[in-house]
Amino acid sequence: MEIILLIVIAVVFLVGLVAFAMGRQGWNWGTIIAGILVLLASLGFTFLAGMVGQQERAWREIIASYQKEIAKKREGLGGEGADSAQKSIAALEEDKARWQRVWNLVDEWGGRSWPNASFSPPIDARAGTITVDDVEKLTAVAGAEVYVFDESDIAAGGAFLGAFHVDAVNGNKLSISPAAAPTEEDRRLWAKPRETVRVFETLPNDTWLAFHTLTPKKGDAAEGDEESVLPAPRRTDPEALLKDLEARLAEVREHAEIVPEEKLPEIIENLRQGNITPGRYWAQVEFKEPKSFPIAGQEPVQFESGQTGEFDLETAQKLKEEGAVDIVAVESRRPLVDPLMAIRGGEHAGGADGGGTVQTEGLLFMRRMLESDIVDILAMTERLKAAKTTTESQLGIHSREAGDLGDDLKNWQADARAAEETATKFERRVAQLGTELSGLETAIVELGRELAGASALLVGEIDAAAPPPARAGAQPAGAAKRIP
Repeated sequence: MEIILLIVIAVVFLVGLVAFAMGRQGWNWGTIIAGILVLLASLGFTFLAGMVGQQERAWREIIASYQKEIAKKREGLGGEGADSAQKSIAALEEDKARWQRVWNLVDEWGGRSWPNASFSPPIDARAGTITVDDVEKLTAVAGAEVYVFDESDIAAGGAFLGAFHVDAVNGNKLSISPAAAPTEEDRRLWAKPRETVRVFETLPNDTWLAFHTLTPKKGDAAEGDEESVLPAPRRTDPEALLKDLEARLAEVREHAEIVPEEKLPEIIENLRQGNITPGRYWAQVEFKEPKSFPIAGQEPVQFESGQTGEFDLETAQKLKEEGAVDIVAVESRRPLVDPLMAIRGGEHAGGADGGGTVQTEGLLFMRRMLESDIVDILAMTERLKAAKTTTESQLGIHSREAGDLGDDLKNWQADARAAEETATKFERRVAQLGTELSGLETAIVELGRELAGASALLVGEIDAAAPPPARAGAQPAGAAKRIP
């Protein structure tokens, strides 16, 4: 096709030259040169037009082949050797929407978040800042609460950095303050340099759908890998902490695994005693007879003989004891964790009838209680130290008093011995004086007798020599008594 086009162009050029040679009589050289240039330009234009037409024809063939392939893809048609499972674009769009819903279901645990953010921690009275480079204006508002994570590996220092109040929003920058009074551990954690952090509007929810398939199965990890990423234990028994972490890791890895039959009696007994949380184990059962389950506000669910269903193990065991079902298999499902509830706490309905609530205290409340207890204990310690100092001072005074009293006791004992000796001497002297007193009393009695006799004798002599006292009044006044 290209050769034919070139032949046509050459023929037209030769015809133009012949016509130009035959008709140039009387032309000047300027006209001749202009004519030659016009002929050459027409030749080039004709060649370019032919080439463009050729390219357009080739592109039309390519476009037609692409459109044919697009139609095949759109309708899901395959040629020879094509994949028989090839889907149409409509089916692919439907799959895309379905997988998008699944992705949203899996990704909803994190809520709204901003990755690749820079974090400047609050220090003392200075507010901290969070800057998100990929966003022009953040949707957070003042008064909200955000949660900051370092997404590095645990071995590299990745950790939950804490909850923060949003004090102000300026475009893509947040001014923040701690939601709870920071501890020395928080300050040490914030002081570490970090390139980027991830900021969440709500704490991520713990869902097995998002995490359990991301955990390696037993035997996949190399020996020692688990211990290398465990955080260093603080103020607790390292062995106990390690066992607790290994038990939690085992719960995650055993999710949706079939429980061996030999372990079922032990699990059922623990369920009856309340040692296992309800919902930890689920059973697939096959009904041996028709069974109806009423549902409040809805139509009852009816199972026919031979149908299968899934119930928690406690319910399945009751149905088995009633003779209604056979347990086909039992699988374990790890318990879920709500970090926001763990931090903040909350209220739960006390029962199905809604009567009463159960208050769950979060880590922040328990931390405030512990900090208050620490303050009280420190104050009590100070008081005990002051009391100890006072007691030691009083003990010194009492010790000195005890020494003085000991010296006094020795003196008193010496005085007591001297007093006893004096008392003994007094007793002997009293005995002697008593004897002497008895002799004196006897002498006095004798002397009294002698005095009485002498008095009686004297009175007799006086009466004999003088008138009796009764006649003395008859004497004339002034008369003198005469005593012989």
